[in-house]
Amino acid sequence: MNAQIPSVSRVAKHYGGAAGTVAIAGLIAAAITVFVPQPRVSVLFLCAVLASAALWGVGPSIFAALLGAAVAAFFFYPPIYNFGVDNPQDLLDLVVFAVAAVLIGMLSDKVRRIAAVMEDARVRAKTDELREALLNSISHDLKTPLASIIGSATSLQSFGTLYDAKTRADLIATIREEAERLNHFIGNVLDLTRIRAGDLTPRFEIVELADIVDSALRKAACLLASHDVRVSLPDDLPMLRLDLFLMEHALINLLENAAKFSPNGSRIDVTAETAGRDIRLTIRDRGIGIPAGDVPHVFSKFYRGETNDAKPAGSGLGLAICRAFVEANDGRVEALSNGEGQGAVFRVTLPAADAAYSELMVADE
Repeated sequence: MNAQIPSVSRVAKHYGGAAGTVAIAGLIAAAITVFVPQPRVSVLFLCAVLASAALWGVGPSIFAALLGAAVAAFFFYPPIYNFGVDNPQDLLDLVVFAVAAVLIGMLSDKVRRIAAVMEDARVRAKTDELREALLNSISHDLKTPLASIIGSATSLQSFGTLYDAKTRADLIATIREEAERLNHFIGNVLDLTRIRAGDLTPRFEIVELADIVDSALRKAACLLASHDVRVSLPDDLPMLRLDLFLMEHALINLLENAAKFSPNGSRIDVTAETAGRDIRLTIRDRGIGIPAGDVPHVFSKFYRGETNDAKPAGSGLGLAICRAFVEANDGRVEALSNGEGQGAVFRVTLPAADAAYSELMVADE
């Protein structure tokens, strides 16, 4: 019984809306009669029918057509305030209006339904395209490190005694680096699953930004090994109230992005400053930059931008996960770039913890 209540309410709303459009058309027609005696008002009521068809479908549009014909006959065709029509031409006008209004309402509803079907088909096609791109990306991101791991392990197993110590060390390092890369990718996929499932409940604690940055840099050391990373954090930054794991993971993804899209040996700056009651953390690279058209979309899931062929392999998950983790900590993240080839800047803004709360938490510890 309760399941039917929303349906009845919706139907009443639609038919009430159709009656409202007819009432508006009637008021406009009444205003016109002040200046034009006995105007042909059928066009105004036809507009009400079209609006009803576009907004609420065929039933309300037919109701609007019949109601419009009745209102026109009663208020605008002699004898006034009577449903009778003396003039045969006026009667024909009303009949033609009623028939045309019903037909137009039905056609408009059909057009609306066709448009809805076409939009649904477009969304399904886009979804299938995105799913195919995701599967291809995941397949590539899994196969590439696995191939390196298998190749290096096979070489050690088959020819290990023939290699010198440096070659064996290089193969072992390759296995470790590719295994860490694979572990990081799988972690991103699992994080995305948590986000989509709504299972992202931060565990807030009072921490220092320097601790988060130091931890993230240690865990991203392999990713940043071929870059010149420079950190500049003021000593007097306020404490932060956030989830250490989520924020650390978000920062690792930003550092990985900076390393991936900037040449070996290039500089990456990590800086911070206070901005009112917030702390602003900035990561700046000297890499390929972000085309202007990509900037609004870089945090979208699976988005790779317009220069995919020039970019290293990736699934497009890192920045999307970064944004979700930053927002879970009541912060925001934005991307800035002067254009392609000009490097990129990612800025994370986080609210500082309340001073009294920070002192209480530190005292408890």
